[in-house]
This record gives sequence, C-alpha cells and structure tokens, in this order.
Amino acid sequence: MKKIYLCFLSLVTLCLFPLVVNAASGTIRVTGSANAVVGNQVKVTVTLASSTKIGSWQMDLNYDKSYLSLVNSSAEGGGTSMASSSATGVKSKSYTFTFKVLKSGNTKVSVNSYLAYAFSDLSQLSLTSSSLSIKLMTQKELEATYSKDNNLKSLSIE
Repeated sequence: MKKIYLCFLSLVTLCLFPLVVNAASGTIRVTGSANAVVGNQVKVTVTLASSTKIGSWQMDLNYDKSYLSLVNSSAEGGGTSMASSSATGVKSKSYTFTFKVLKSGNTKVSVNSYLAYAFSDLSQLSLTSSSLSIKLMTQKELEATYSKDNNLKSLSIE
C-alpha cells in the first residue's frame, strides 16, 4: 500500500510541477553594406550573441569566391573559420572580414556549420543565423542609378 501511495504521490507531483528545461539560445548576425562597387572593398561583420555566456564556438563563413576575394580577416588564423573558447565566457563575439569586389552581380555572405556551447554547463546552444545579400556593380552601373534631374532651378545668396 505504501508503494502505491508513493507512486500516486510522485505522479501527482510530476503533473502539478512539470519539468521545464529551457535550452540556451543565441544568434549569428551577418551585417555589412548592401551595395559595393567592383574594384573596391566591402566589410562584413559576423556577430555571435547570446543572453547566456558562451564558452566555445565554431563557425565557417560562406561566400562566392567568384564575386568576392578575402583581403583581411579578424578570425583566428586570418581565414574564414571562426573557432575559439573563452576561459570566463562571453555574451558576444564579433569578427570582421574585408573583401575585394571582383565582378558585378548579386551575392550572399552567410555562416554555415556553426556550433556554440554554454559556458556554465557546456550544453549546446540553439543558434539561428542570418545572411547578408550584397548587390555588386561597376562604377558605370552605379552612376546610372543617380538622379537624371541635374538642372539648377535657382541659386541665391542671402
């Protein structure tokens, strides 16, 4: 009888006080200019952020090498792989990448194959990632977008 009572009490307790586990989450934002001119450079920033401290992470930058050429990177080793760990945990980490624009067209910069772990208990963070679309154009294409209204209507001095 005692076992039945304990089982019943346990079942009632679980129904009244369900276990709720909230997985830690974070975001990966890819930001930068939406337009760039062929021959010039364009900067892209990748930011990993979470409301809980992040202990370690690994991410890879993805871009079309026929449109963009990597010139500079703040990632470990100067490449496109971003992997590190923090002895004290961080709530955000940013990396900057500078690309030379090779040809006109539309391209996308994104982060793929990403993982991050919470500092407190090493649980895997649930991450969402964004991407950046960039319109690449020649100087001539850019100038064609300028206003055709170049008439001076009035000029006065006060």
